Amino acid sequence: MKNGKNNLPLRIVMVTAANLILGLGIAVLRLSGFGTDPFSCMNLGVSRLLGLSLGTYQMILNIILFIPVFILDRKSFGVGALVNMLALGYFVEFFMFLFSVAGITIEGLAGSLGIRIFLLAAGVLTVCFGVSLYMFCDLGAAPYDRLGVIIENYSHGKVKFRVARICTDLISIAVGFFTGSTVGVGTLVVGFFTGPIVSFLRERVVAPMMGRLGIRA
Repeated sequence: MKNGKNNLPLRIVMVTAANLILGLGIAVLRLSGFGTDPFSCMNLGVSRLLGLSLGTYQMILNIILFIPVFILDRKSFGVGALVNMLALGYFVEFFMFLFSVAGITIEGLAGSLGIRIFLLAAGVLTVCFGVSLYMFCDLGAAPYDRLGVIIENYSHGKVKFRVARICTDLISIAVGFFTGSTVGVGTLVVGFFTGPIVSFLRERVVAPMMGRLGIRA
């Protein structure tokens, strides 16, 4: 077995935990009122427009995106991709439900700038930790996350991943904006700072933690 796939059962548990953490982070970003990541921004707007729950719409969109992505990039598919595709949107809704039960709502926090800034920072860190753990598990990536790689590969490097990802994110933000989703500083922070923070957390936090569990990169 390759090093990257050692301890598969524990990897599956951890990739599920990573998506739960991602769902919590996105929910916290929503509470901040400063906007979410570009993909969630788009999905929140379109799902409201269509009268669907976030979880249901995101699952449908992921399945649609999965078809061409799987044809063009089969190695991207795995248990991690499946969990992210089918469950992440529902995880976000689950945490939003828990917050509402606790009396914590977006409307209720509207006038609390200090708390909202704290939630923005906490949400970004939580999302980045979830992403770093999700990536470390190496069990496939969600279709949206593979689009930039596919564009780079099929353009023979003429369009770099970073440029392709910026373009897909900008399209997502535009769709989110025109469908009534919140586009704010949080959307920009996630877009520009996720990469460096994820890299730092992967090296300094996730890799040592997973090593102690017997999971190697």
